Amino acid sequence: MGKRIGRKRLYSLNKKGQTNTNTAGAGISGAVVSSTVRREGSKVLTEIVVDLGTSKAVIASVATDLDIIGVADGTNASLTTLTPAVNGYITYVEMACLEAPTGGTEDIDLYLADEITTTETAGYLITEATETALITAGGDWTLGAVDHYAVAHGTLHDLASESNGLYLTAGDANTAGTYTAGKFVITLEGYIAPDDI
Repeated sequence: MGKRIGRKRLYSLNKKGQTNTNTAGAGISGAVVSSTVRREGSKVLTEIVVDLGTSKAVIASVATDLDIIGVADGTNASLTTLTPAVNGYITYVEMACLEAPTGGTEDIDLYLADEITTTETAGYLITEATETALITAGGDWTLGAVDHYAVAHGTLHDLASESNGLYLTAGDANTAGTYTAGKFVITLEGYIAPDDI
């Protein structure tokens, strides 16, 4: 007979979720506080917590609209790689600001790109990749601000039919600088296809 788990322990494990096996690229990983995946039946919730003002890396933006945010070391700056097997078929994305960004641009967008190579680094123009805009803030992030992307009725549900990288980009061309603050929670909702019966 297996070991029993108490209600409090089970709740704690479920709340934290499982560590996302699709890890961040080295060009932004120092700013990823946690990346977890949690199942609710066929629904999958992927949660990525980001601290741009981290002491573990120098995260910066350049003064070019839609350039990728990250460390200037020539390595990929994807927050995660989305795959149907781990993250499901994505139908909803939300980004919430828990600490206003300072130092770099405060207008930050979230993009998905087919490419996840050493080309997609800090300062690389995301539109040079095969990209999809998920969150376009249209202005500076402030504490408590929330933005989301939802698939419209009658369109394809899947934002992750293959491997796709998730990137933070500059939303304007006004500010180049190193981040001293900026905390975000990014939540993606997807669905895992059931096994054949």
